[in-house]
Amino acid sequence: MGPEYDFDLDEEPRTLDISDLERIERFEEAGYGGSVADALYNVGVRRFVFDQDFFAVERGETLVGRALPVKLHTYPKTDEVEAFLERKWEEENDGVHPQKQLMRTVEEAEDGSVLCFDTGGDAQPAHFGEMSCTLAKAHGARGMLCAGNVRDTRYIRELDDFPVYTQGTVPNWHGGWEIIEIEQPIHMPGHLSHYVTVRPGDFVFADFDGAQVIPREVVDEVLLRVEAIYEEEQEERRKIEEGMPIDEVYEEYGVL
Repeated sequence: MGPEYDFDLDEEPRTLDISDLERIERFEEAGYGGSVADALYNVGVRRFVFDQDFFAVERGETLVGRALPVKLHTYPKTDEVEAFLERKWEEENDGVHPQKQLMRTVEEAEDGSVLCFDTGGDAQPAHFGEMSCTLAKAHGARGMLCAGNVRDTRYIRELDDFPVYTQGTVPNWHGGWEIIEIEQPIHMPGHLSHYVTVRPGDFVFADFDGAQVIPREVVDEVLLRVEAIYEEEQEERRKIEEGMPIDEVYEEYGVL
């Protein structure tokens, strides 16, 4: 399965012949933080929970989608650095600004991506704002997970179907940074581990409980397990609400 994960499965993980938009819809319908975490743990994934500092700009929104990793590098904001970056972009990117390259990547990809920003711990500037979110959404992105800061939150909160999870908000973009890698593995702050690796094609799931990564090899396996949990818990919930005796509850379902 690759070097990142050692899955605990007796058989190859199940796969579905569906689009990422359908995966997103099904995760949103049946999934919540606890069921996704349980499914991930039961297939053998351990380092999947992002740092607790991530929060939704609009509380209560669920973020689901295919990870599009983005690596940023911090620079001091000086005229000398600005000139250096202009020369660098001209030589390496034919004069195309890295953010434009990012948006082109979003446009060319299948709909359903989630921008995942690894800022290297930089907490000085805002790394994304509402206009950039609007542009990404217009070309098929479904949200953002930013290990840094965003701004324009008043307007980000009004965006439909584009949840933004971040570690902070600030009003200034000044501070000096550039996008240096797109669609390459990144490291983002973790909760159960120092960092969580995010690779192209992994899935992100975030709700009020917190944010998690679902390795690309088991996205459909986890989805199917999450849907099974949903069905089982619906029945369990109904029986409990109808007065199922406590002893029977624990005998049938174990520790809740």
